[in-house]
Amino acid sequence: MLKRLTVNPTKPLDLSGTVLEVQKGNAALENELIEQYIPFIRKTTAKVCKRYINTSEDDEYSIALIAFNEAIHQYSPDKGSSFLSFASLVIRRRVIDFIRQEQRRKIPLSIDYTDEDNENMENVAEVHASFREYHLKLEQEYRREEILHLKEVLKGFKITLADVAKQCPKHQDARENMAVIAKTVVAREDLRHTLMTKKRLPIKELTRHITMSRKTIERNRKYIIAVSIVLMEDYRYLKDYLKEWLT
Repeated sequence: MLKRLTVNPTKPLDLSGTVLEVQKGNAALENELIEQYIPFIRKTTAKVCKRYINTSEDDEYSIALIAFNEAIHQYSPDKGSSFLSFASLVIRRRVIDFIRQEQRRKIPLSIDYTDEDNENMENVAEVHASFREYHLKLEQEYRREEILHLKEVLKGFKITLADVAKQCPKHQDARENMAVIAKTVVAREDLRHTLMTKKRLPIKELTRHITMSRKTIERNRKYIIAVSIVLMEDYRYLKDYLKEWLT
């Protein structure tokens, strides 16, 4: 029989243990966890929607609940972030995707018109322009959330985003080489495990699998760690930003 854990939103370690217990199949504890974190789910959803969320009427809240449940079952402490940080990322991602889909459904992509319909077309153009602006704002919010999540994970390595920017190679071929190293780390379970559990880049082990010198790896260590984390996490926009030399 599984030991019942007390859910306490003020104690991240207890929360992480509770989530892992739920992942083992404790359905009763799962329901309790969701119930106790409804204020967190509603607050996170409200931040995305920029308005009060009615839990009995708003579809966004239903999407957020599903997302929170998804986060419970997908969370892994090995990735370096707290559960609530991970859950916030998942909730925001799913709610933003839902809002996008609803906007696309409501706004026609094209319209048949004649020369006499110029006024109507101007109105449609205004609607489309408004939609594009709103779409960009959602993307900015999404990207911001991914950056905040990455920032938290990097804290565990005692690395700041400024450190990463400072070590970012200026030339594309050099960035591509660092991406090769990062992909090697992510592809090999032993290297990935060392990186995430010991919070260090396994440089000695890496040199057995790549031709680049130890000195090169050490000089770009913080940047390589950041790229490795981006590859491991579900960062839609950060991966888009890096895809030029990750493919």
